Order: sequence, then C-alpha cells, then structure tokens
Amino acid sequence: MATASPQLPPARQTAAAAGPKPTAQQFWTRWGSDILGPLMAHSGSYTPEQMAVHLKFWEQHVVPTLGPLPSEPRNTYTQTYVDSPLEPSLNLTSSGKVKVRYGIEVVKPYGCEHGEDPFGEHRAREVLPALARACGADLQWINSAMDAFFLTKEETEAMRGKLPTFMPSALLAFDMEGDKTMMKIYIIGMRKAIASGLPSTNHFILGALRKLNPLGEQLAPGLNTVAEYLSTTKHHVMLIFVGIDCVDPTVEKGARVKVYLHTSSNAFEVVRDVMTLGGRLTDESALKRVEILRDLWPLLRNEKPGEGPDPVAEPEAWEAWHKTDRLTGTPLSGLQYNVEICPNKPDLETKCYVPLFQHTSNAAESEVAMEKVLDRLGHEWGSNTSKYRHCVAAAFGPHRVSPTFVSFSYSKKKGVYMSSYLPGVLNAGSEIEAGDWEYK
Repeated sequence: MATASPQLPPARQTAAAAGPKPTAQQFWTRWGSDILGPLMAHSGSYTPEQMAVHLKFWEQHVVPTLGPLPSEPRNTYTQTYVDSPLEPSLNLTSSGKVKVRYGIEVVKPYGCEHGEDPFGEHRAREVLPALARACGADLQWINSAMDAFFLTKEETEAMRGKLPTFMPSALLAFDMEGDKTMMKIYIIGMRKAIASGLPSTNHFILGALRKLNPLGEQLAPGLNTVAEYLSTTKHHVMLIFVGIDCVDPTVEKGARVKVYLHTSSNAFEVVRDVMTLGGRLTDESALKRVEILRDLWPLLRNEKPGEGPDPVAEPEAWEAWHKTDRLTGTPLSGLQYNVEICPNKPDLETKCYVPLFQHTSNAAESEVAMEKVLDRLGHEWGSNTSKYRHCVAAAFGPHRVSPTFVSFSYSKKKGVYMSSYLPGVLNAGSEIEAGDWEYK
C-alpha cells in the first residue's frame, strides 16, 4: 500500500542476480512459493493438499501478472516499503486458526506512462477479471467499480502529465480459506475524482460507491455517516482509497465495501475519533473496540519508559500525545483506518492500521513488539511459544524486515481481530533507516 521505496546501496543485490538467470515465471514462482509455503505450513491451518492448491494458483494465475524479473527495467513496486509487489499477512483472531493472506499490486508495464495507458488502468481491466474468474470470484462489483473509478479515454488524455503515474491502478488481496481463494480489490479513487472536476474528492468517491451495482443504494446510509463525519471532524482525516469484496452481495450477506482513511497524527484522541466516527458509533462492539485498542496502544507504538506522558498517571495528556514517526513525510506516516459498510447490515465496523516499522528500528524489535501485543491479548502466538517469530523466520529467514502494518478490530462475533502484514523481501538487508528513505 505504499508509494515510496528505500534507496538501497549498490552492494545489495536482488535474488535474481544470483546463479543462472531464470525466466520471470521461474523466479516469481519460486520466490513467492518460498514465502507463502512456509507461512501456510507454520500457521497450522492448512493440509498439504490445501497448500498445494494455493501454490498452484500462485504459479498459474498470479505469477504471470507480475511482469519481468525485478532486476530488469521496471516500475517501482508500490505495495510495500521495501519495493516488493507482494505483501503476505497473518490473520490472528482471538478465535479460530491463524490464516495466511496476501496482497499484490497490478504491475504496470514498464514505460506505459508514455503510451496509451499511462496510469495502468487498461492493464487492470485485464488482470482483475482474469484473476476473479480463476478463483471463482463474482464480477459484478469489480466491473461496476472499474467503470466508476477508472478514467475514460478522454479523461486519460486530459490528466496525462498532470497527475503522477507511480500510483497503482489497483491492488488486490487473496484470503486463503481451506482450499478456497477469496478475492478483494482496492482502487485509489483520487485520480477519477480530480478528472471529474468536482470540488471534493470525498464527495466524488462516496457518490460513486452509492452507484455500485448491485445494492449501491443500500450502502447509502453507511456512506452518508462517513460523509457527515468527514465534513465535521476537527482532525485532518483523508479518504484515500476503497476496498471491495469480490462476491455477489445479493447472495453473500456479509459482502462489504470498505472506505480507507488516513490521519497524519497517531495520538489516541484522534484514533478514538476516527474509530467511532466522531462518536456516531455507540454500539457495544464499537465501544469495546476502542477500549481494547487503548490498552494496546503503548505496545503498538512501542513506547519506551519515560517517552511521552504516562497513560495511567496522565491519561488526558497521553491521549493527546502524537509520537513522532521514525520516517516522516511518507505515505506510511500516521495511521490508516477503514470503515466497513455492508448493504445487508445496519452497523458499521472500523479497523485501525498501525505502521509498526515506524516505531521500531529493525525486524527483531518489531517481532518483540508484536509478541507483546499478542501476550496482552492472551493469544497463543505470543512470546511463550514464539510461534509468531518462528513462522515469520521460516518464510523470510535472517533477512526478514519489519512488518508494514498491524491491523486491529473487534466484533462481538469474531472477538479481537488482528493481522500482521509482512512485506515480501527482494533485497537482502532492505530494512530501512531514516536516511535511506526517498519519497517518489
């Protein structure tokens, strides 16, 4: 989900540079399988047969979309902070097994900014439906969203040279449930909003979601609540992109549309405001969600003794305190959130995403922080078993880097709901320091 990458010293060679040069298909197949395979195996949630199904899907359907070898001329990948097109994650709920998921970006053809498809949207129109058909996903919301948020030919020419081309046309993610693959897509609506000429990006994006087919009109009450919040909050909250479940919402009653928000501040008073949409969400789950998150916040920000006000002795001062990010001025500064809107349910659910690497200096420190969070929640993957650390080490080895985000939510049905997002590593030693970062 990032739009920047570290500038690595020339001595840091990509894995593709070692040994006989493989084809792109061979490289991406092996590289992704060497990450996803161990994650699934150490999660304890998949049989060998189920693992084989998912790795076959990766090889046959995902790999052909990833473009050339990473050592060849290409665009910068924007999915993670380590210049990688893959972001696996471990879903760690308080009930149920640990699940493995992964996100990828639609990789734009190198040099496309000079051709007919400068923003890579034509490519997305090919990739998204093809992957949806491969995993049996429903195309209704996918097609409707592409029509709503992708530029027309005339708009593309009008925006050429006026808007940056580094942003991905779309991202997508796959949940691996047993031997089934569930797909979600993510689209940045800002480009179309600007092309529309409307004065408010928020107004355009929320309006476009109301027109989704089918059941867009049933999303309207939730979208109206978000619109009202964004127009009245005193905090600087930006709507950055949307996420859509690729299922038939007329059949799957839990189908969701997600609106993603960003704040530059990580002060807990801001978190409380966003997570409750300015006090508009008052149901039992919403209140419990904030209560648990407040308890976890010193751990998620990796607060050290004597750093900032004390959350117990000085609660008001602590809630107003913003902890400075390690890497400032990047798209991964501050916090991200989403608001889940289901056309078949009245309640809204919110989720918070904390960039853990902003508050830890290396992978080892990140893993300790993550295990402390799991310990506080009484999760079996905490420090007593080191299951979290062992799983990550099995997939990434000694060159693993800090997680990108740790997400948190809570619902009465699922309990605490967390995911740890683990960037795929192409470059050994690509953990970044403040001086390595260059925003593109």
